[in-house]
Formats: sequence, C-alpha cells, structure tokens
Amino acid sequence: MSDLRPRSIVVFLPNWVGDVVMATPTLRALRMSFPDARITYFGRAIALDTLSGSEWCDDVISATTKAPSRTLGQLQLIGSLRRGRFDLAVLMTNSFRTAFLAKLAGIGRIAGYDRDARSFFLTDRIMPPRDDSGQLVPVSAIDYYADLAGVLGVEVSCRQMHLPVTEACEEEADELFRQAGVDSRRPVVMLNPGASGGTSKIWGPDRFAQTADILVETRGAQIIINAAPGEKRIAADVAGRMVNPPVINFAERDNTLGLLKSMLRRTDVLVTNDTGARHIAAAIGSAVVTVFGSTDPLWAKINYARERIVSVEVDCGPCGRKLCDQIPGPKYHQCMHNMTAEMVVDAVEQLLDESLEESA
Repeated sequence: MSDLRPRSIVVFLPNWVGDVVMATPTLRALRMSFPDARITYFGRAIALDTLSGSEWCDDVISATTKAPSRTLGQLQLIGSLRRGRFDLAVLMTNSFRTAFLAKLAGIGRIAGYDRDARSFFLTDRIMPPRDDSGQLVPVSAIDYYADLAGVLGVEVSCRQMHLPVTEACEEEADELFRQAGVDSRRPVVMLNPGASGGTSKIWGPDRFAQTADILVETRGAQIIINAAPGEKRIAADVAGRMVNPPVINFAERDNTLGLLKSMLRRTDVLVTNDTGARHIAAAIGSAVVTVFGSTDPLWAKINYARERIVSVEVDCGPCGRKLCDQIPGPKYHQCMHNMTAEMVVDAVEQLLDESLEESA
C-alpha cells in the first residue's frame, strides 16, 4: 500500500439501494480521513439518488449513459473518469468490469476485494471471507465495506448508517401529509410490499393488507403504501385487499428516493420485505419491521435497535434463491406462507409501545 495521501478519489458505489445505505459508515469515514481530497461518487442513478444531499462528496459521475451501444457507453464512462484525473479508486463493487474501467481510466491506485478474476487490476487488495470449501461467508455489508477501507488505513469507528435529506423533499413530504389529512396524534405505518431480486423475498399482498387492517382497528394507524416505479401493481393489489383505505398510496402517484427518505422521517413504523426501504428507514431513524424469507439475515445485518425481524425456520432455508425451487404443495415458499399477519402486528405494536414509553 502506498503511503501517499490521495488528492483525488473516486468511489465506485454499490449498485443496490440497500448496499449503498450500508456503505454510508465507510463513505463518512473516507471523508473524515481525507478531508482535503476531492471525492467523487461514481454509480448508477439510483445509487446517486440515495445519497442526494450528501456532504461527503464533492462531485458525482453517473454510470448510466444514453449511448446507442454498450461499447460507446463504456468509452464515454472511461472518458469521464479520465477527465477526473483520479489517483485513487475505491471499488465498493465486486465486478471485473468496474476494476477494468478504473484501469482503463489510468487510475494509479485501485482498492478493492480480490475476487471475480480482477486481482491483476488491484494495487490495494483484500480477500473476501471464505470458509474451508472456498464459499463466501455471510458477513454484513456494513463490515464488508469497512474492512475494505481498512486497506487504505481508514478506520470506520462508527458503524451507524446515515442518509441526508433535502429541503425540497422535506417540503414535499409536509405538503403530502397535509393534503392527506394525516393526524399527528395517530401512528403512521408505511407498508413496503415490493422487492427486487425475485419473488422469494416477497410476503403476500393479502398478509400486508391484513396487517394494515388490524393496525387501523387496534391502533388507529394511518397507512401509507410505498411503491417504486416497478412495484405499483403489487401496491395496488395490497390497497385493493384492504378494508380501510390507505391515506397515501404510491400505486396512484409517483415517488422518488428523496421523497421516500423524507416520508420515512415522518413514519412511526415501516413494514417491509428485505429491500432498500428497510435500510433507508434505519438510516433515517424510523422503526422498522422486516420480514425475511429466502435471504440469510447475516448478509444484511445492521444492528439497529429499532428493528424487529420476523421470520420462520424452515428446513430448506435460508436458501438465498430468487425463486422458490420447491414443488407446488405445503413446502412451496413456506418461509413466507408460514408467516402470519399477527406475527408482524405483534412486532409493530412492540415498537409503537416502546416509542410511547420513550415520549412519556
């Protein structure tokens, strides 16, 4: 490892929202460790949107191009990186492609995990944790990125996730709550029924609807249904099954990551599948109930005191598969089917009661 302090750093951000949020302790530590360096974030639009309003970087480069071909797009990205004259690239991504991009951009130091056949491109490398058979060992992404920073002599002493919000999104959330007639004396519960990465992560729309109706009846909860652009159908399905209509339903209107962050600041409890909204809620400070099915919680461990994880033990899980490979029958998707609305309601009520005790 070189002892020269970098003057210009480009950080290749993770591709998924949840991973970006779990990278924030390391992003904060990089800023604190190199206060005089110019730090640029390179990533997909969704990753950059997740960090909108951040004071930890000086510039951003979008990895999303409108080039008519993949080759031309890659050339454009290489050109953007070359113009940055970076002397250090920090690869939070694991792909061969991003390491190759950094090398072609002429970046002298490239730090990353030694995996996916990219060792040749790395100057500052770390081996990922593996077991005796060579398989990757489940480890929280928070620790995974922090260990990478350690290769550069950066200590991530605080592992708490954090996300900024913008004034414009705060004003938009306030106005949306006002228009919906949200009563500040009653709890606000947000449902996040969608998820990327396959149906094995998705709890049934009927269960989300049952959970919402129980909380409306027992706690006077005001329900918000969140939906990413590609999740409006499942959000509409949940709303259609509810006896008590939601006060805000993003199946019927557009949402943004910036607005979601501000909405979660005003939400008492989020009920969600294992997806990016879970991590955003924890970074913002909202209580969260996460239903886990096929995913091993160790990969996404966040050590957040205001989270309750609901799951059921099954012989075939956690399998990590996008689609359940059991034949139709009692074992099919049992990790989710065996999870009842009452189990989730109990977790929500625990968090609501704790909030009342803290405010008393």
